[in-house]
Amino acid sequence: MSGKAITINPLPVAAIELNPLLRYAFGSTIIMLVAMSLNYTLAYLTPVLALTFLAPGAKPPTIKTTLLFLMIIAVTSATGIIFSRFFLEYPLVFMPLLILAIFHIYYTTSLQHMKVWFIISLLVIPMISQQSMQLGSVVAVNLFVNALLAISLVWLVYFIFPYKETIHEVKKASAGILPSERIRFISAGKKMLVIMPVLISFFVFNWTNALLVLIFVSILSMNPAFANKKAGLALIAANLGGGLAAIVAYNLLTIVPSLIFLGLLTLLTGLIFGEKLFSHKPISALFGTAFSTFLLILGNVTSFIGEAGEMVWTRIFQLAIVVVYLVLAFFLVNHFITADKPETTQNDEN
Repeated sequence: MSGKAITINPLPVAAIELNPLLRYAFGSTIIMLVAMSLNYTLAYLTPVLALTFLAPGAKPPTIKTTLLFLMIIAVTSATGIIFSRFFLEYPLVFMPLLILAIFHIYYTTSLQHMKVWFIISLLVIPMISQQSMQLGSVVAVNLFVNALLAISLVWLVYFIFPYKETIHEVKKASAGILPSERIRFISAGKKMLVIMPVLISFFVFNWTNALLVLIFVSILSMNPAFANKKAGLALIAANLGGGLAAIVAYNLLTIVPSLIFLGLLTLLTGLIFGEKLFSHKPISALFGTAFSTFLLILGNVTSFIGEAGEMVWTRIFQLAIVVVYLVLAFFLVNHFITADKPETTQNDEN
């Protein structure tokens, strides 16, 4: 018998970091299946918004953050109803208040993974309330149900795929720096300048039939890549790529109209895009954008049986207009408004 000690090599980094990819792909599939099977109001938003809790760098929600998240969603929804009921008829009062609220969401560094939820709550409820206050209240309740179901399913996903901090996340956390207050103020101001024409147009012309466009703008405006003019074409390609993937998936679903098949298509797409997303390459974030677009369009068109064939191309066209507008608008804003070299401060809180 040999007296040599046997050494066991540790698992390679790729194997250690496989769990976040599986959590991302399987988690989004589980949430998509539950949302589509229940088919409640705005169900197609649940898997897209839940992705923020599964994306690279996201940590599992705690009881404290979960309760805080639900409380803020409830307060935001209630605020949307109150604003709509008392100020919607006075646009010169309502619009500045709405703009200030969204500006603060852009500016703050707190609750980064929940910002999109807050913006959508503040935008969708007043838009629907223009048609009917009762319908606006129903949407507000459904947004809270969306949040409750999403966070519950996220807990389930993290239970199935436990969280373990990877080497990349440790390095990223050790950097622990955030833009200074001045840089964040300028960045928030740029975003408001870009989306303000869209907000005013939607509320003035009451474009409730194009509500998904407003949701597109809300989600995509949070993407920091728009601040870089060189990333514009890449963002257009990423969103159109996600839209084309949704078209392929929808056409396959017309052949095999099954919820299980929908789940398999979502899982396959999640694994393909997720593998690139978690590669930590410079363009990896674009694949997360593409997958979000895929879920949003596929979930939206499969929620409306019969009209989906026409809607899927309409959604792609709307998406293309939104992305091109955002790229051009951010290019112009960044051209005329420049900031000094970003100062950074130590990140003492998340």
